[in-house]
Amino acid sequence: MTQRFRITIDGADGLTEQELEVARVYNLGFTIRDKEKMQRHLDEVTGVHVDWPERPPIIFPISSWATIVDSDVPVQYDTTSGEIEIVTVVTPEGLLVGTGSDHTDRKLEQTDVPWSKQAAPNVLAPTLWRWADVRDHWDEVQLESYVDGRPYQKASVAEFWTPQEMVDSVEGRLGDVPGTKVFYSGTVVSLDERLDFGRQWSLRMIDPVTGKTIRHDYTVSVLSEEISK
Repeated sequence: MTQRFRITIDGADGLTEQELEVARVYNLGFTIRDKEKMQRHLDEVTGVHVDWPERPPIIFPISSWATIVDSDVPVQYDTTSGEIEIVTVVTPEGLLVGTGSDHTDRKLEQTDVPWSKQAAPNVLAPTLWRWADVRDHWDEVQLESYVDGRPYQKASVAEFWTPQEMVDSVEGRLGDVPGTKVFYSGTVVSLDERLDFGRQWSLRMIDPVTGKTIRHDYTVSVLSEEISK
């Protein structure tokens, strides 16, 4: 099953509308260069020590239907939270980069990590940049997230592997599925090192060299709250 998304490429040559036919989405883990910072994020979401894998990254395959570009994110319970991530899209024409949120059911995550990542949608900001346009100054790009209007995360993309490194890291580890593939990078610890279960989420990928910003805002709708007891 593939999923089709209408996205905008904000390139050096202007704005281009394009349809992506996505075959697979993969959430990656352990792509942060600083192991200590990575451990702090793991402590934040699991509360237990997690060993660094012998062959990073950890790969969580996600069904394409669990990824959305919408501003409304429906979830079952109020124990979900978002996060800022680098998103790399592998197309026949080359790599595209942007940002998104691996919105996760944190209660379920304590017992089953892969399922927790299917239980709430992956959110994709529908504007992307060509990797070729930003590759030479990539380390200058900044990531920010906000929840209910408060700063939640802030990081440089230089803290992570580059999009090309992420793609190279899974070489030979994925099945041969034709079509566009999307990779989520994992994330950094929040500013106060505590999960927030807010309703209004805002993602920003800021390029100070070109002056461009990818921004995507979304609202969490808790479906169970809509049912009368």
